Amino acid sequence: MTAHDPVRDDIHNRLQQAIAGLRKDLLRVEVWAGALQGFSEPVPNYRGDSRFDLPPRTKKGR
Repeated sequence: MTAHDPVRDDIHNRLQQAIAGLRKDLLRVEVWAGALQGFSEPVPNYRGDSRFDLPPRTKKGR
């Protein structure tokens, strides 16, 4: 059985923290890339229920 080296353990812990931080950053990049892609595409044609349409505007004085 080998004794624990505090320097080696510290390096190991820092590497694990760095990897965890990279994973969070990658997830954040994926979310923002997905949002950017969604906002860069045109809104699909949508026609709501005609019961809720406003009546057409009339021009006054003509």
